[in-house]
Order: sequence, then structure tokens, then C-alpha cells
Amino acid sequence: MGHIYVEDLFYNPSDYVEYVQGKRKLEDVKKFKCRALVDTGATFPALPENVVKDIDLPFIGEYKAEVAEGIANLKQAYVVAQINGKVAVSNLIIRPEGTTPLIGVVTLEQMGYKVDLTTGKLVEGLPLLL
Repeated sequence: MGHIYVEDLFYNPSDYVEYVQGKRKLEDVKKFKCRALVDTGATFPALPENVVKDIDLPFIGEYKAEVAEGIANLKQAYVVAQINGKVAVSNLIIRPEGTTPLIGVVTLEQMGYKVDLTTGKLVEGLPLLL
């Protein structure tokens, strides 16, 4: 099986809340559209730092976490992610400029998606919110 990519929109959460409240038009919400790699080994989505700055995502801190290379300090922000019209609010990992945008399993589960490893596609279901 190859890699799984999805068309994704990442929104500034403050702008998106104003859109939901009717205080802002959707076209005025800061956003980033991309082809993101579905990473079943990642908890949260991840975007390059320059993109995080461009859409003004709110920084929430730096935390120690276990990554493939060992333990690292990871910067995090908040984001609203959208895949095929399904939306989830999530923490986001800030990665170095030039890295591939990722979607992690928590965000997929919030939207009700599962990865079918036999077909290499996302399967729609109910959100897993236990």
C-alpha cells in the first residue's frame, strides 16, 4: 500500500468561530488548502511553521513528546481542520518550514473517518469520541 493523501483545509479557529456566528464571511477566514498526508502514527495534524504564521494560528505552548527520533520539544497551536465538509477542532504540531502537512488519527476520529489499509482510502463512519 502507498501513502494516503487527502485534500484538506486548515482554518484559523478565531476567524472560523466568527464565521459560524455569522460575524464573518467564509472567504474572509484565514485558511490554508493543501494535500495532506494521512499519518496513522501521528496523534495530531501538523503544518510547517511558515503556514502557521501565514494563517495566524494561536500558539498554545511547547511540550515534550515522544516522536520517531526520541523525545522532542514540540510547539503546538490550535486549528480547525476540514476534510470533505467534515470539521474538527484540534491541537496542531508546528513543524519546520518545507515539511509535509499531516493529518493525525485524533482529527480523523473526530470527523468519523477510519483508514482502510486494504484500499488505502478513508472510510466514513461515526465520530469516535469516547
